[in-house]
Amino acid sequence: MAEVLQQGENPNGLGRRDREARTERHDPAASEPAVKNPNFSFNPISLAFRAPDVEHRYNTQNFDAQIGLIRLSITLGAAIFAIYAVLDPYVIPEITYEAWAIRIGIACPLLLGIVAISYLDGFSYRHQALLSLALIIPGLAVVAMMAIADAPGNYLYYAGVLIILSYANSLWRLRYYYSIFMSVVTCVTYEGVVLFINPIPTSVLINNNAFLIFGVGVSMFVNYIQEYKLRHSFVDNEKLRLEQRRSERLLSLSEAANRAKNDFLAIMSHELRTPLNAIIGFSEIISNQMFGPVAETRYVDYATDIRSSGTHLLSIINDILDISKAEAGRLRLEEEPIDPVEALNGTMRMFRQRASELGVDLTFRVTDDIPWLIADPRLFNQVAINLTSNALKFTPENGHVWVELGLGPNGDMVLSVKDTGIGVNASDIKRIFEPFIQVEDALSRTQPGTGLGLPLVRKIMSLHGGSVELDSVVGEGTKVSTTFPKSRFVVPQAADAKWQAR
Repeated sequence: MAEVLQQGENPNGLGRRDREARTERHDPAASEPAVKNPNFSFNPISLAFRAPDVEHRYNTQNFDAQIGLIRLSITLGAAIFAIYAVLDPYVIPEITYEAWAIRIGIACPLLLGIVAISYLDGFSYRHQALLSLALIIPGLAVVAMMAIADAPGNYLYYAGVLIILSYANSLWRLRYYYSIFMSVVTCVTYEGVVLFINPIPTSVLINNNAFLIFGVGVSMFVNYIQEYKLRHSFVDNEKLRLEQRRSERLLSLSEAANRAKNDFLAIMSHELRTPLNAIIGFSEIISNQMFGPVAETRYVDYATDIRSSGTHLLSIINDILDISKAEAGRLRLEEEPIDPVEALNGTMRMFRQRASELGVDLTFRVTDDIPWLIADPRLFNQVAINLTSNALKFTPENGHVWVELGLGPNGDMVLSVKDTGIGVNASDIKRIFEPFIQVEDALSRTQPGTGLGLPLVRKIMSLHGGSVELDSVVGEGTKVSTTFPKSRFVVPQAADAKWQAR
């Protein structure tokens, strides 16, 4: 009655500003642009991506990933090149000191200088040309030695050119055309030296060129394949990253839509409860004739019908509020020790008359000595109400509904409701645990309901650490079993103390 007298107030403190603020809530996920697939195709010759932004991103990422290896390979190359100076006194003894000056005094410092420059701020993939000089310096140094050496040293060191170019092409992980250009320049310089500056025998020239051209050609092809594979790997990673972003965005949009739905349901439910409580309250006053007899008895019947319909609508609204709170993670348990048997006896009394009106035999039995339980009393009763209501709703006249409370094989408490109703198809069992879903059956479509009963039961059981199982056979009936874990049982002393406190 207090609700009727205070019908103008909002019992939940939800003012106009609050409603407007919640209605106009902006979710950043909704404003994010859709994730688009860029053009990942690239030129098969230059291997450059056709989209400039993709090419820039690849070059940046690849340079950052490979610069460490390149610095290491140049440093090791300089060290190896210096170590090979031990061959000079045996192969080109007449110019040993000149060779050491070229090798250790010029080539190695230049290589180490390139490594040092690569550590400067602002050094990026755009400076690959400078790095690629490391590919040509040792090769030109060997060619210079061949230009001033006497036979046979002037043609034996061709093997050094081959080793240097193979080493450089194998470890170069940036743009392949730099390594190809430097390899070609080195080979052309070599040919000029052995043909014009310090000629070698024709047979030796043919032999050396055969091995040099083949070896350098293979190493350049390997370098091309390496970059080709690196770019394909980059494309795969980018596509995976885009799919991940797309999935994250869809998840954000889904969560935003779910929050908006829950907010809408909560707001509308709160807004409906106040006038609905007034309708129920005033119809109860009229049906009970609290202010005196009503001349026309039909008005009393109408008021009773209004109260019954209003109460039913209020229960639906309460279900909507509970399911929206549960999905938003705001449904909290108000736990206390309860006697499950006593609670279910009260609930069954509520359904006796309804079952009788429907012509359905309702049976409640307790099969074991049931201990007290730590649970939310309102939500525990809600589980029993929803399951029993569903069973009665879909059980035809002369059918039977059994409500049973007992202990499972593991000692957990099991509340089961079994009926001889229409049953559920196996393909629909998962769907009926989703909010607002009703099984599309010729009979079930004629029954009232919102499709919130079982989803709410599952949410409540999840909050209690329990579970829900549904077994059904079309045309034979359905059995729904809810299990409360034995960890929620109350020791006898605690239950007695609670009972005495009452």
